[in-house]
Formats: sequence, C-alpha cells, structure tokens
Amino acid sequence: MESCNAANHVKDSFLAEESEWLQKWTQLSTELFDKEAKKCDTQQSKLLLLLDYVKKQSRNYSQQKHELISENCFLIKEMNILRDFEKQKSDLRLYSSQKEQLTVERDGLLLQIEEAKAKCANLRQKLEEQGKTMQEINNAFQRELSESEIQRTDALNALKRQDEKHLREMDRLEQNVQNNYSELNTCTICKRPWDSVGVHRLVLLPCGHVFGDACIRENLRQRGSCAKCHRAVYVEQLRYIYGRNVLPFET
Repeated sequence: MESCNAANHVKDSFLAEESEWLQKWTQLSTELFDKEAKKCDTQQSKLLLLLDYVKKQSRNYSQQKHELISENCFLIKEMNILRDFEKQKSDLRLYSSQKEQLTVERDGLLLQIEEAKAKCANLRQKLEEQGKTMQEINNAFQRELSESEIQRTDALNALKRQDEKHLREMDRLEQNVQNNYSELNTCTICKRPWDSVGVHRLVLLPCGHVFGDACIRENLRQRGSCAKCHRAVYVEQLRYIYGRNVLPFET
C-alpha cells in the first residue's frame, strides 16, 4: 500500500514537473514565436519599405526613360532639322550658282537681242528701200502682164481659128477617105475586094504592090511581071498579108 502511494506520489511529482516543464516550454515557445513574429514583421516592414523604394525607383526610372525617349525624339527632330537646314544651305548655294549662271546667260541674251534689234532695223530700212524698187518692178510687171494677156488672147483666138480650119479640113479628108475606102480596098486586076483567106486573099509583091492571090498568080503566069509597075516577079517571091482592110499607097 505504501509502495503504491509512493509510486503515485512519484507519478504525481513527475506529472507536476512535466506540466511545469510544458508550461515553461510553451512560454518559451510563445516568447520565441513572438520574437520571430516580431522579426518577421520587422523584415516584412523592411521588405515593404524596400518594395516601396523599388516602386518609386521604378517609377522614377520609367519617368526618366520617358524623358530620355522624349529627349531622344527631340534630338532626332533637331538632327533632322539640322540635316534639312544643311540640305537647304546646299540647295541655296546651288541656286545661287545657277542664278549667277542665269544672270550671265541673261546678259548675253540681252546683248544678242540688242544686236538682233540693230540688225532688224537695218534690215527694215533695206526692205523699205527694196519695197520701193519692188513696187516699181511690180508696176512694170503688171504692164508686161497686161500686154502678155492681150497677146495671149490674140494667140488663143488665132489658134481657135486654126483649130476650126483644121477640123473642117479633117472632116473633109475623113469624108474623102470614107468615099474612096471601097475603091482602095479592092484588087486592081479584077476590081473586087480581096479576102483575108481563100484564093483571093491579099498578097504582097517585092515591089510593094498588093493584089488578090488568084489574080496575080494568073497575071504572073501570063506576063511574069507586076500588073502596075511591070517589074519582073517570080511566084516564089509572093508574100501573104494576114489582113483584109489594107490601104495601098501609090508611089
């Protein structure tokens, strides 16, 4: 019984010590946790402050970046303006040189114009003098033209009269030819028109006279000569003429 009490007493004392130790441990843990929490709060505050600083620096950096970009754009614009200004200066120098050249050319052209004016004045004076001479020549030409017109009219009238005379003569000759055509287109031996084919076709002799084939052959067989000029002719010398309407020419 006593041993049980002793054991219970030991157990109670152990439990009391354990409870005390747990309380101390809990208190110590709480203190440590509070310290760590305070440290964490402090670090968090520092981190928040650092984050605010970083944000401020970032905003400052962004603002500086925008300012630098603006300055860069401004510098680019200034450089473009300077480049344009240099180009304008170069163009201005070029225009100045061209202006000087054009001025020289203008002075040369003005001098040429003055010389041309002087030449035109001299030419106008010469033309006026020549105009008077040309007027005199024109008057003389008009007189000659009038005389030539009169002569031409007389010549045309004379030619017209000659044409009328020639036409009358041609009509008379044509009438004579038509009247004598039937006589000239006949054989002088038989007094009949010759044919283009057959026994009475047109035949030419070496002397130039023509007859009907049958008539001249009979004449040559009997006399051996031309029926007109009586020149000796052989039958082998006869030549046919391929035509009918032939007008012989008397020699």
